[in-house]
Amino acid sequence: MLSKTTLDRLALEILRANVLELRAVPQKVTNEQVESLPIKERPFLYASGNWGPGYLMIKGLVGRKVLARCLARYLAFQIAEKWPTEIDFVAGNVTGGMIPGWLVSEELEVLLGKQIPFVYIRELRKTGGQKELITGIQNNPEISPNSNGLDMEELVNFAQTIINGANCLRDAGYQCKGGACILYYDNPIANKDLVAAGIEMVSLLTLPRVIDVALQHSNQKDLLKDYRRFIENPLQWQADRGLTRVEKGGTK
Repeated sequence: MLSKTTLDRLALEILRANVLELRAVPQKVTNEQVESLPIKERPFLYASGNWGPGYLMIKGLVGRKVLARCLARYLAFQIAEKWPTEIDFVAGNVTGGMIPGWLVSEELEVLLGKQIPFVYIRELRKTGGQKELITGIQNNPEISPNSNGLDMEELVNFAQTIINGANCLRDAGYQCKGGACILYYDNPIANKDLVAAGIEMVSLLTLPRVIDVALQHSNQKDLLKDYRRFIENPLQWQADRGLTRVEKGGTK
């Protein structure tokens, strides 16, 4: 298990990479008013269709190879400790889970002492082309039917993508009981939905921990505290402002 000191140091390295953006969302705003707000006050629309006051662009860390490898290595330690014998291959969700998933699969080969193939799961709504949802798994002698895949994202907020990815693997005849990510928002909605889907998460960091570290080094304390309130009860945070979930999300 990684120490608090190590995890706090990793959180600080992510913050120093300037991938955290916070917005001062007004106390009262409707969905229809969002686009008219200045960018600094406009809530983020997440892929789940929910709104929130902050976003950590973890996928943007692929441009910082030393840090990306470091995070993948420490995450692989956590995964290997949790599941020393259960992981047969890693599946990275397009797009954010692809590069972290590949890096983690490489690290797991060393830690677990066996070959860990990597595949990626394409958009579930994709049309055209070969229409395969899992790329790299077809006719692959290194991945046996009913073997156990680890579904990977760079970041898990409301968990719908990780659940969809796990179900995709299951529908294709494989097992998937675990998910992994660099940053987990650890909000109560995701926690409940993951349990219902039969998925156990391993994450390197949680958003509450990153916020705690940020509060020690940032002058945006009020915005950080609002971000924490959002994590504690995302639906209430939205309802208090008059925001409602939209059918089609997408981080922006």
